[in-house]
Amino acid sequence: MTSTITESLRSLRNKQNVTLLVTDSGLGGLAVFAAIAARLEGEPVFPDVSLIYYNAWPEQDRGYHRLKDTAERIRVFDQALLGMARFDPDIILIACNTLSVLYRQTEFFRRQSLPVVDIVGFGVDMIYEYLCEKPDATAMILGTITTIRSGVHRVALMEKGISPEQVVVQACDQLATAIEKGPAGDRVAQLIDTYTDQAAQKLGPNPNDVAAALCCTHFGYCRDQIQGALEQRLRRPVAILDPNERMADFLFTAAGNRIDDLPLKLKLRVVSRIIWEQTKIDAIATIIEKTSGKTAQALRNYEQIPELFALT
Repeated sequence: MTSTITESLRSLRNKQNVTLLVTDSGLGGLAVFAAIAARLEGEPVFPDVSLIYYNAWPEQDRGYHRLKDTAERIRVFDQALLGMARFDPDIILIACNTLSVLYRQTEFFRRQSLPVVDIVGFGVDMIYEYLCEKPDATAMILGTITTIRSGVHRVALMEKGISPEQVVVQACDQLATAIEKGPAGDRVAQLIDTYTDQAAQKLGPNPNDVAAALCCTHFGYCRDQIQGALEQRLRRPVAILDPNERMADFLFTAAGNRIDDLPLKLKLRVVSRIIWEQTKIDAIATIIEKTSGKTAQALRNYEQIPELFALT
C-alpha cells in the first residue's frame, strides 16, 4: 500500500471520531468487516470508531455481472462510490475483487477525493510471496468471471517477474451467488466440484507445491470445501491464500500501535440498497458470528436504504 494511505491512517489517531467503510457487491466482504470489528475490540488503534458495511449491489435481481457491459458497470460503481462519500468515511476498503477491478476506471478514482484501498493488491502480494518462497510451485487463482477476464492478478505477477507457467487461473461463474444462498448447500458443492476439477486439469500431471488464491471474498466462506476438493483431486496438500485476512491485518499494521489509555467506542452499521433474503442473512450470519457476534447482529439488523446510491 502507498505511504500516503499509511500516513492518512496514522493521522486518524488524532481524531476523536473515525469512520471506516468496507464495501462489496453482496455479503462476501463481511468476512473482512467482521475480522476488523473483532480485532478492534481486542486491539483498539482508534478511540471512537464507526464501522460501516456498504452493500454496493445495484438492483434487487441484477448484480454487476448482469449489467450490459463494462462501461455500465464502471458507471454504476462510480455512483455507488459517490453514495459512500456521503457517509464521510476517513477511508474506504473495497473488499471485492470485481469492484476493485472496476475502481481504477471510475471518475471517483481520478478525483482521488479520499483514501481508498482495494483488495487486489493484497492477493497479488500473497501469491508473489508464496511463489518466491517456493519457486517450483504453482498458484491457482480462483475468482469471478470479471476478475479472471481482467487478468489483473496475473499481469501484476508477471510485472514482478513471476513466470506465466507458475500461474493458473480459473473463473468460478455463479459460485459467489450460490454461496450467499447457502455455503453448505448442494449447489455450492456442485460448483466447487466442477471448478476445482477444471483447475486441477490445467495443472497437468504430478504438480509440485500448489496454492489456491481465493480472489473472491465470498470464497473464504467455503475455504475448507475448496481446499478439500483440490487435495482430493491432486492427491497432495494445497495451501490456501486468502486476501481477506491480509486486508483486515493491513488496517492495524498501517495505523500503528494500539491505544490502551482510552475505552473503545465501536458502532457497527450494515447498509444496503436492496433487500436481502432472510435465508441469505441467516446463512452468512451463522458463519461470521464465529468471528464477530456484533457483526452478525448488525447484519441481522441491516438498514435497507433505497436511495443509498443512484443508478443514473
